[in-house]
Amino acid sequence: MIKKIKYLVILLFLFCRPVYGETIIPEINAQGYAVIDAESGQVLFGKDIDTKFEPASTTKVITALIVLEKSDLYEEVTIRENFTDIDGSAIGLLKGDVVTVYDLLLGLMLESGNDCANALAYHVSGSIEEFAELMNEKARELGAIDTNFKNPSGLPDEEHYTTPRDLALFLREAIKNTDFINIATTENKTISMINNSERTLTVNNKNYLINKNSEFYYEYALCGKSGYTMRANHTFLAAAKKDGNTLIGSFLKASDKEQNYKDMKSIFNYGFNNYSFIDLYNTNEKVATYYITNNERIPLFVNETIKYVTEKGNEDNLNYNLKIKDDDLSNKSFKKGEKILDGTIYVNNQEYIDVDLYAGESRDLRISSESSSDITKTTHKEEVNENKEEKNDRSNFAKIGILGIMVFIALRIRRKIILKRIKRKKMLMRKKKIMRNINKRKI
Repeated sequence: MIKKIKYLVILLFLFCRPVYGETIIPEINAQGYAVIDAESGQVLFGKDIDTKFEPASTTKVITALIVLEKSDLYEEVTIRENFTDIDGSAIGLLKGDVVTVYDLLLGLMLESGNDCANALAYHVSGSIEEFAELMNEKARELGAIDTNFKNPSGLPDEEHYTTPRDLALFLREAIKNTDFINIATTENKTISMINNSERTLTVNNKNYLINKNSEFYYEYALCGKSGYTMRANHTFLAAAKKDGNTLIGSFLKASDKEQNYKDMKSIFNYGFNNYSFIDLYNTNEKVATYYITNNERIPLFVNETIKYVTEKGNEDNLNYNLKIKDDDLSNKSFKKGEKILDGTIYVNNQEYIDVDLYAGESRDLRISSESSSDITKTTHKEEVNENKEEKNDRSNFAKIGILGIMVFIALRIRRKIILKRIKRKKMLMRKKKIMRNINKRKI
């Protein structure tokens, strides 16, 4: 009986455990991969995330990002060379064709056109080499320290490499741009040459995660880019959004293209089902009070939501705090909403992320100085008045003292006069008494 109860308790325990979907990280056919939270950049899980691989055409994500930053979508571009013989994929641009930057970006992201990549590089920088320098500068800016680019398309080169972590960072930045999202999610487009409307090229989106007619369609897919060369093998970079949370997955050196789509869906499902997305601080939330002086303080705010992702079940073990980097603000003026300080958020005693801190109130040093000046002037006047009053008091005391002395002298003189009168009166009385005695004797 006791054994039966024991087994029953165990079964109840097993069935009562929270279910989060897949509990084991899926097996991935890529040699290196990473899954990150798009908002924070936090790596959730992966394999060989900092190992260097050739990225093939996933390179085109950072190419598009730079072009969007440096050009207007509807700038006209004249194709300088005949790119029909270019290595790898191409949409068929010819020397002399005139198209827009927007058209070239469609060809770049939908059909993975290497001719579009080169045309855009020439348009922005004048050469492939100079554009590659821009790519490397952007990579460093985004914190991709293990990446180096040699061309805008991803053609094989020993010095053209990235890592799963770095590659995910490029898409993380790109999806902040709505033009990038619009281009990357376009199903198909017919491009007409500006200088010859009869000449057209049609481009179709090769990302099957967003193709509703594909067996690999994924309802939460946001955008993505695939790539292939014999050396790089199959590569894939994609983003998915569910319940307001966005994940980015990057695959490098995978063995099978179709398996990449299945694997990407698996890791996204695992991430969404097994991780909690926690708001540490919300946009425009007061996060601290900073003392400028002992008597003056200012509220500090963040201007974005700061998230942290943790495995489900670990939420109650999360401890976080903000450390402010001290700076002397006593001689500074600033407006409400202006960035005035830097801070670092620590989660479970580990440095997590640096944040900008914004003033919750304005501070005008000139007004403060004028107020101080007015106070000084008022104080000076009060001191002058006090000095005058003190002098008057001293003068009054002197007058009173002199008057007292005069009264004292007058009283002394009066006393002497009175005493003399009394003495004279006594003498007269004696004389009268003597005269009376003399008269009596005569009688």
